[in-house]
Amino acid sequence: MQNILIPDKSSFELKKKKFLKGGAKSIQVVSDFDRTLTTATYRGQKTNTAIAQIRNNNFLEDEYTKQAFALFDYYNPIEIDSSIPLETKIPMMEEWWATHLGIIVKYGMNRRVVNKVIAIQSKYLRSGTKRFFSLLSKNDVPVLILSSALGDVIEGVLKVHNALTSNVHVISNYFEFDKKRNAIGYKGKIVHVFNKDESQIEGTPYFDMIANRKNVILLGDSLGDLKMVGQIPYDEIIKIGFLVENVETQLEEFKKNFDVILLGDGSMDFVNELLSEVFVKN
Repeated sequence: MQNILIPDKSSFELKKKKFLKGGAKSIQVVSDFDRTLTTATYRGQKTNTAIAQIRNNNFLEDEYTKQAFALFDYYNPIEIDSSIPLETKIPMMEEWWATHLGIIVKYGMNRRVVNKVIAIQSKYLRSGTKRFFSLLSKNDVPVLILSSALGDVIEGVLKVHNALTSNVHVISNYFEFDKKRNAIGYKGKIVHVFNKDESQIEGTPYFDMIANRKNVILLGDSLGDLKMVGQIPYDEIIKIGFLVENVETQLEEFKKNFDVILLGDGSMDFVNELLSEVFVKN
């Protein structure tokens, strides 16, 4: 069962009043993908990111799996170590992604594997997420999904659920494929956990779409997701965090940083009801 925790109810209600006053035309949504729009568990098992699916399910050659696990074992402790300064972590994360790109291309990444991962990830969509996207589409509210995962998979999952509408914009890592549908690299700049923020939309049509939308709903499952917003000016922000794992060690920090904490890996119902209240006031 999902539990809803609002650390400062008076602050939240003040923010909510501003959202109700501004209505749908004042809102934009910025969201993480894995374990935010998807669940952290499925049938009692921990869900995996797209890259982890490829690695754990041996979708490529055995040597890829071996090297990918070695990279994870080396770099993941650096990623999650709070004592390591960010300026040290960032080049390390870029090194990890660049090295991984080399081996995933070398050992045969292709469209067929992407489709396999989409089929798995599509099962993980959080309950109520289809309604979430429907509400936002019907009310012309821009949605920015920022993820250090695979954009090809994210878009594929959204297409499966008829949720990739014109108001949805995804910033993530997209493969460049050749005519034989084999991956030959990534398109553009690598997106990792420490550089995914709204600054990457400057100069795009999406930037113009949100120019006058100064109220932001942010959805994430980690403290790092709070950095997705901050580069683009806004008037008010409601930060909603999904906390499923390591609750005892993370709860106090979540209470300091999120306006709403959703515990228990439940649905999007709270988010949908908040949006519905705003849209009724249109």
